[in-house]
Amino acid sequence: MKYGALLAAVAVLFATAGIIGGGWLYALFWPALSFATVALGYFHFGLSVYGKSSGGVLSPINLLFLFPFFLCLWSGWYALQFFKREPAFHQLIENVFIGRRLFSREILDSDFDHVIDLTCEFTEPRALRSTSYHSFQILDGFVASPERLRDWAAQVAELSGTIYIHCAEGHGRTGLFAAALLLHIGHSRTPDEALQFIKSKRPKVRLAQAQLATLKAIHEDPSEQSEQSDPTNEKIRPI
Repeated sequence: MKYGALLAAVAVLFATAGIIGGGWLYALFWPALSFATVALGYFHFGLSVYGKSSGGVLSPINLLFLFPFFLCLWSGWYALQFFKREPAFHQLIENVFIGRRLFSREILDSDFDHVIDLTCEFTEPRALRSTSYHSFQILDGFVASPERLRDWAAQVAELSGTIYIHCAEGHGRTGLFAAALLLHIGHSRTPDEALQFIKSKRPKVRLAQAQLATLKAIHEDPSEQSEQSDPTNEKIRPI
C-alpha cells in the first residue's frame, strides 16, 4: 500500500499546485491524473493501468495518458544507471541469469535463449522480445499470487537453454521470482536458503514483507513440496 499512498500524495501535490496557481498551472492536472491513475492500480485495478501486452509493449493509449508519470519514472531509472556500479546481471545457476532491464548495447553482449520480463511499467527492448519472451508482470514492490508464481516457476523450469530473469533493477521482483524457481526445482529447501543463495550472487536483492510472505506460502503448500521432491522433469539443473 505504501507505493499507492506515495503516488496518491504526489497526485494531490500536483493538483493542489494547479488549483492554487491557476492559469497555465492548470496543466498540472495531467500529471496529477496520471499519478492518481497509477495509485489506483496499486489500490485496486492492478496491472491494467499500464496496459502492457503479453508481447512486452505498453499500450499507446495508456502511454499517452500516463506520460507525465512515465517521464518521471523513466528519467529516474535512466539517471540511476549512470551512478550505479552494480553489474547489469549475475549468473544464478548454470543456465539462469538474473538482473535488471538491459540497454540495447548490453543485449548485444549477452546471449540468452529465453527472457522472463517481470516489469509492467517498461516496454521491453525489441532485441529481447525477439527471443523466447515471457511477460510475467508484477507491480513494482508487489507480488503475484502464490498460485500464479508457482505456475510461472513451473513454466520456466521446463525451458531449455539460457534464461534471463529481470525486473527494473533486478532486486525485488527478480529476487522473488528467482527464489520461487529455486524452491520449485529443489535447489533450495527453504525461502531463507534460497534468498541467501541469491544474495551471494546478486548482493543487492531485497524483498518486501509481502514478497517474503508469498515465498513462505509457496514453501508451505503441500503440492509445491511434492513438486520439489520430484526431480524427473527438471530442465534447469541446480548446482
